[in-house]
Amino acid sequence: MADPTLLFCVGATKAGTSWLYRYLHDHPSCKLRAVKEAHYWDTFEADPQAKQIAAFQLRLSEMQDARAQAKADGIQWKVNNMTRRIGEMQGLINVLGDNRRDDLGYTAWLMQDAGDAALVADMTPSYASLPDFRLNRMLRMSPTTKFVYLLRDPIDRLWSHARMQAKRFKQSDEDYAKKANNILWRVVNKGAETHIMERGDYPATIERLRKVVPAGQLLIQFMEDLFTPAGLQKLCDFLCIPHHPADAQRVHAGDDVAMRDDLRPLVAQFLQNQYDWVATHVGPVPDHWQNNLKRAQL
Repeated sequence: MADPTLLFCVGATKAGTSWLYRYLHDHPSCKLRAVKEAHYWDTFEADPQAKQIAAFQLRLSEMQDARAQAKADGIQWKVNNMTRRIGEMQGLINVLGDNRRDDLGYTAWLMQDAGDAALVADMTPSYASLPDFRLNRMLRMSPTTKFVYLLRDPIDRLWSHARMQAKRFKQSDEDYAKKANNILWRVVNKGAETHIMERGDYPATIERLRKVVPAGQLLIQFMEDLFTPAGLQKLCDFLCIPHHPADAQRVHAGDDVAMRDDLRPLVAQFLQNQYDWVATHVGPVPDHWQNNLKRAQL
């Protein structure tokens, strides 16, 4: 039996990776773990390793509480589901805390119960910032290794990321919309919250990926095209999996709050180089990109 495609979806953040995870998770030819973002390759150093294990242990505790509640409520399907997820999370925690010299524990975790699946995947957007030597190590894991990097309209992506940060760190006495706009203002006017732009810096990320990953093993795709028959077919062909119908509903779309009108032209100017670079070095941008930029410039 041929080895399954080993997919690393490496971003961009807030560019449709959760939708793609759900699509592949539900695809009959794929086998994905219940944990979308494994954070194996970006936690080799002691500090990020300890922080990620702590975060996963917190999620594990929450799962155990949910299973206990399901038992008390007599909901057996939920008990079974949580038991499976608990096992996968505990297995990943063990992998992150174990010796990583040969990556065998990680490989076993990814491949567990894969059977004759055509694809397994780790979909961690922060991998886009990994150094070259680690990307090369990922490539060497399998002759079938492939990378996908999704691009979303730069204004939409930045605003979504700012809203995510606002929701994650909002205090009880803070207004969510005001906080999101304040974060956006600091990014555009002060160069603050640098990780937000680093996670969506298309020129820097794509140039680094193209330098390391062979062309036939790297797909750069517009998120907006995933919702079209041709775009989805292109993805499936690249991943060597049969085409399967998709649910166009967005995942983790974020709360619908408005960007301040005075910020729109500033954001458009701030991101102009992203639009120009992608149009030149990736290909014609979707109509939505062009229309969104024009509206913001008015």
